[in-house]
Amino acid sequence: MEFCQDCGKLLVPKKKGKSKILTCSKCGYESKLEEKNAYEVSDEIEHKASDIIEVIDSEGENELTEAEIEARRERYIEGIDFFETE
Repeated sequence: MEFCQDCGKLLVPKKKGKSKILTCSKCGYESKLEEKNAYEVSDEIEHKASDIIEVIDSEGENELTEAEIEARRERYIEGIDFFETE
């Protein structure tokens, strides 16, 4: 990790033409990236099953039959069971 010499913010690797540079997103400072330095940028976030939220829309539920409402409740419970077992 390298930091900007002007403002101290983290320098991010980017391509500029055929070369690679480190750039400060705050002040625009640029530094040449030496090939021997390996950088990897990753935005992947791992979620637990408990982080997932299911949204159920109840609009128009008054127009549903009792059997349709019960089927929705069963699917909801199955979904909860599925996420709790992961």
